Amino acid sequence: MFKPTIKSKCLKHLQGHRRRAIRHKEFFIFKCHLKCRTAPHFHCISCTSTFMRKDGFLKHLAMCENKKPKITVVELKSEENSPAPDLHLTASEEMPVSEGHKSLISEDPQKIRPTKANFEQRMCPKMAVSEETSSPGPTDSEQRSTGEGRIMQVRTDEPSKSPVDEGGPSVVNLSVVDHNVTETTASNSAANPHPIEADVAIQTLVNEMFTGHTPVENTIPQRSRSDAQDLCPFCGLMLHRKNLQVHLRRKHPDQVSNQEKPAPAQVKNPKQQRLPLRQQQKIAMESVIRDVFRHCIRFPVPISASVVADELVDTASDKRCITVLAKWSQCDLERGVKLRFSQRWTLLCKHDTIELVLPSGTSSHIEKELLSCQSPSGTLQAVIREEAGHQYLEVWGQNGLEKSLDLIALNKHGKVYEDAQFACLAWSPCEKKLLYVAEKKRVEPSAQSSIVSASEDGGLVLLEEQDKNVYVEDWGEGLVGKSCPVLCVADLNKAAVIVYAGVPPNISPGQALWGPNGRGIIFVGQWNEPFRLGLKFCSNRRSALFYLDMKGNCECLSPEGVSVSSPRMSPDSCWIVYLQGQVFGPHHQCLSMMLYDIKNRSTSVLVDVVRRAEKGQFAGIYESLHSQCWSADSERIFFSSACENNKAVFSVDRTTGRLTQVCGLDVLRLDDFGSVQLLTIQKDLMVMSCSSPNQPPCLRVGFLSTVDQAEDMQLCNLGGADVYEEFCWQPMLITPTSQEENHQFSGLNFGAILLKPYSPPERRKTPLVVNIHGGPHAHFAADWNATAAALTKLGFAVLMVNYRGSTGFGQDSIESLLGNVGSQDVKDVQRAVLCALQNETTLDPDRVAVMGGSHGGFLACHLVGQYPDFYRACAARNPVINAATLLGTSDIIDWRYSSVGLQYAFDRLPTSQSLASMLEKSPIIHAAQIRAPVLLMLGGRDRRVSPHQGLELYRALKSRNTPVRLLWYSDEGHSLSKVNTQSDCFLNIVLWFKEHLN
Repeated sequence: MFKPTIKSKCLKHLQGHRRRAIRHKEFFIFKCHLKCRTAPHFHCISCTSTFMRKDGFLKHLAMCENKKPKITVVELKSEENSPAPDLHLTASEEMPVSEGHKSLISEDPQKIRPTKANFEQRMCPKMAVSEETSSPGPTDSEQRSTGEGRIMQVRTDEPSKSPVDEGGPSVVNLSVVDHNVTETTASNSAANPHPIEADVAIQTLVNEMFTGHTPVENTIPQRSRSDAQDLCPFCGLMLHRKNLQVHLRRKHPDQVSNQEKPAPAQVKNPKQQRLPLRQQQKIAMESVIRDVFRHCIRFPVPISASVVADELVDTASDKRCITVLAKWSQCDLERGVKLRFSQRWTLLCKHDTIELVLPSGTSSHIEKELLSCQSPSGTLQAVIREEAGHQYLEVWGQNGLEKSLDLIALNKHGKVYEDAQFACLAWSPCEKKLLYVAEKKRVEPSAQSSIVSASEDGGLVLLEEQDKNVYVEDWGEGLVGKSCPVLCVADLNKAAVIVYAGVPPNISPGQALWGPNGRGIIFVGQWNEPFRLGLKFCSNRRSALFYLDMKGNCECLSPEGVSVSSPRMSPDSCWIVYLQGQVFGPHHQCLSMMLYDIKNRSTSVLVDVVRRAEKGQFAGIYESLHSQCWSADSERIFFSSACENNKAVFSVDRTTGRLTQVCGLDVLRLDDFGSVQLLTIQKDLMVMSCSSPNQPPCLRVGFLSTVDQAEDMQLCNLGGADVYEEFCWQPMLITPTSQEENHQFSGLNFGAILLKPYSPPERRKTPLVVNIHGGPHAHFAADWNATAAALTKLGFAVLMVNYRGSTGFGQDSIESLLGNVGSQDVKDVQRAVLCALQNETTLDPDRVAVMGGSHGGFLACHLVGQYPDFYRACAARNPVINAATLLGTSDIIDWRYSSVGLQYAFDRLPTSQSLASMLEKSPIIHAAQIRAPVLLMLGGRDRRVSPHQGLELYRALKSRNTPVRLLWYSDEGHSLSKVNTQSDCFLNIVLWFKEHLN
């Protein structure tokens, strides 16, 4: 509902109604927005006809203009006992206008009182329902006796109240029949003894989805048989029966053609071919939810950018023409896939100033591309592409495809790695060789007694027949089937591939790059002995920086007993920066930036670990460095990092170590963006992705300033979604109470981000959905989140909590969670919810739901168990339910010990005390107190959190008759990342919350 608070907006709103109105003779006919029809419509002043289309209404007025209108005056006062006015006017008399209301005329003054009662019954459902037991509404005959086609004017002494200011709809069961559902228990609404009230509540929910209003009670006016209406089974639109077939032919020809055409007898009796009303309404609601999610997930997200050309146009004026290539990822719900496409922009520059950005033109679809890399000169593009089970190395130039190698046919190695932990694709300085990482070749045993296979150093060894049954370890969740990576070099002149020997057998190489002058290879080596632990999302695995020369000599460049990642060489090939962290403990942590001097063979700390930061200041490095992060003069390194609830871009001076925030909310005015992500910096041209919770990502580009001053940097908009969604967001910084304080790490704050609609529909309070991230050492940045945006557009407020232990608040915050899972993080989320409810009076404390995945699901189940009367519904994706039983099935068993405050070692065995500690901190001990309905979504191939965790809670709730529903995705892993799975999860979550939040 429009709520005028500013006079100019109110007048603009009224002018919009006037433009859409129809001028008929001396008065205007405005569209009716009441519940007499499901969409805005016109009422004829001479008969009972209503019209949604303007042209049809004008034709009808022309036919009825000779008829004498029957006009009735109805005046409603706020006082219940005030007498009705004594009106004695005829149709020919004129009445003055008083208090801004136009008074109309009635032919028969005796019809005023019945008309008033009829008006209250039809147009004021709240009044009618509240007096339903004492005075029943008029019958059809009474309604017809009051006249037809009236124009009624309402006058009150006080502002009119919405019919939905009080009360709430009945609880209904909207369980969806889904092939992923294991079983559903009877919800609270199943015992509803009033099916008619339930039907009304379902209609209320459908009206909310289509109109944005949330009526509490609904009374359907009586209609004559000639005015009967039907609901369209495809779009949910309410139509006259005589117009239904025309609507189906015009709007849904494909759906109608796919179905069997009804017989003539069936057309005459539409009731025989209609679905049940409840099912039609559920289908209509599902359609709206899918449309909203499709709208929010369709926005492309930039994944990389590069400068592919830099040409001098005018030497005298130093004018240059620079080409920027950006690659995007976009979800296609119709096909259920993630598409990739590229865009090119041409920048006309002068003296490091962008003068003009030429339009990008049409985007190009990127098909089946695994990796790509631009050559140093910018004239060649290397691509590794997978098609029909084969992997090809392609080299593209100005004249098209110049070289193509079938890597599978060469039979030198297995599949090429494309993940973020091992993968690389790098040109040699001479642009004649390409470096990448692939799985070591493994020979399948044949019927012979023995065969040969490549050894660790590239030699040959004998494999006995029984070797086919030997267990082969991999690197866990997201890296299934990846066990023994090897360094591979493709010689383009010889069209051959060389697998480099010399890497120690207990080391798995990855993240490789060419050394100075291409005389060696620098890589990150992961220790794979005594056994492999999960590597994805884990920056605490023992690793080191190595240098391998062409003769096979391997040298370690970093200290022992640390974890390293992201080596990046400076443009002058004199320096290497990389990130370093501790082994074990938090599996994601604050990292230090190390500087390696290639000439002097020395290492120094460039950016140290931040224990805790001042408000709004740099809070540490938490993510990998971009492949192009150096300035052209090799003096500064640029990176993105989380900072409280935001993400900003920082730079560090190589010589002085001075740290500066380059792009962020407090430095550059980036249209109130909450997140700035660095994509590349080449030739001092920086490309960034900017977004916020209500603005999808777009690209900004600008040259670095000569001095590191943000105000000297000018940014230009390249492209992206130019959309501003109609909801608001705000960051929150929360301080724990004294009872919730961690005395070992006192004084720590945590954050949250609140998304909410601008105004709740019909002045009702907004239900709140608490969204909790997994990790637990992860982060909700104030960037575009399709799930949160879709929930907000559907009428929910969303609170995304960065509890203590999240990244972006310093290393002390991360370490404070060790040994306190299930208590400190649970209290932080509950404190954030209470603060949001206290500060925002538009939020409904009686309609709060919680959702989360992995550790977020762990916390969601804890919350509904520890606060059983507070939360009304719960949705958990692959939640940790019992840490003790998860110990032997997770790929990161070290975190099971660290989470409860115990030190981990490879040879550690569980004890009764450690298992008891894990159990005490698990949600399963609170299962008996859970009363909120729980929706579980599990991946059948989850290597990080076994799906049997969710099944354990499912059985516990089933045995206690607690409403629970389980969705099983047999081909999914931990992240449930497939497009169809994301869509199905979102649909079921919204339906679950709609059902149980009333």
